[in-house]
Amino acid sequence: MSCTIEKALADAKALVERLRDHDDAAESLIEQTTALNKRVEAMKQYQEEIQELNEVARHRPRSTLVMGIQQENRQIRELQQENKELRTSLEEHQSALELIMSKYREQMFRLLMASKKDDPGIIMKLKEQHSKIDMVHRNNSEGFFFDASRHILEAPQHGLERRHLEANHNVH
Repeated sequence: MSCTIEKALADAKALVERLRDHDDAAESLIEQTTALNKRVEAMKQYQEEIQELNEVARHRPRSTLVMGIQQENRQIRELQQENKELRTSLEEHQSALELIMSKYREQMFRLLMASKKDDPGIIMKLKEQHSKIDMVHRNNSEGFFFDASRHILEAPQHGLERRHLEANHNVH
């Protein structure tokens, strides 16, 4: 009898293991089914929304849609034209500013030359700076002109900065 009880227990253990395996498989199938059901629901909702949008689009005449597109195209062209005009205006302003700055530097150079005729060292430095400014002006490229000329004018000038301020004050 002991053989049969042991065999019955072994069979019961095997059946329990198979039930656990089946239970795990069933749980996995339930999870997959739930995920699939959610996807199907999302697809149905998407399809309903597409149908609603198509229904709305069908009620709008094609001429209205075409007019809307034409209006958008017109606005885009107007913005592009305005952009071109602004670029042209910016270039004109930049040219005018360059001209004004070159005239200003020329006047300052003349003023300093007139006030310092007796000091050859200062005259030489002023001539060097003037030639550098002219070179920068000739090699003008965006940004380079303003940065280089500012650097040249801000360079240490052994007391010339004070003289520039005095000359500028006398001009006004």
